[in-house]
Amino acid sequence: MYDTGTQQPLTDSHTAATFRALVEAIVPRTPELSVYGAEQTAGAAEFNVHEYLIWEMDHTLSLLFGLNPTVIPLAPATARMLDNAALQFAAAGGTKPPYLYSASGETPFAALSPGDRIRVLSMLERLEVDLGALPDPYRNNGGYVKFIIDYLNRSTMFGFYSEWSGYGSTRLAPPDWRRLEHFPLGWLQVGYPGVSRGYRDLRGFVLRIDRKEGGTPDVQH
Repeated sequence: MYDTGTQQPLTDSHTAATFRALVEAIVPRTPELSVYGAEQTAGAAEFNVHEYLIWEMDHTLSLLFGLNPTVIPLAPATARMLDNAALQFAAAGGTKPPYLYSASGETPFAALSPGDRIRVLSMLERLEVDLGALPDPYRNNGGYVKFIIDYLNRSTMFGFYSEWSGYGSTRLAPPDWRRLEHFPLGWLQVGYPGVSRGYRDLRGFVLRIDRKEGGTPDVQH
């Protein structure tokens, strides 16, 4: 359900922290040079794209059980998969020992550097992990692991450059309830002027059709 009173994401803090670390690594906050010197350009975490991923994975993705597709919340399981892969990455000597994560107070995936988070995604995509150690529904299912890693990459970019950041306080509402409260920041970054009914559009091509009765009139399709 969606809490219209609090406008809060309905997920646990562990899942939120892991997904925020994920989008932060894929689209980081970067310095941008301008006439005033270096400025910070917002990344996916500043646009709350992790909330977009969590909402979509908990409401629109579905697994097929029997003959009926059943929508189940996938964000918590996916966060656990990322954390498990991060621990496997660390155990293989990729970074600091796993026992240091609990001392840092972070989730295993979030405790990695952004570069190492990308390496973990690559490791999952290549199935260079112990699939039997992953949580359901990813356990021993390499095809689903590869699908979800591709989905996470694509959906992070989609959330960043879509109108998501403009929904403001309504972003976690069902789609029919969302309203643009300000111009989306991703559109500003790419110079997209926004929705308009006045854009010029291709209406077809002028074709010359030879008719049996003679003549070649121009016909526009």
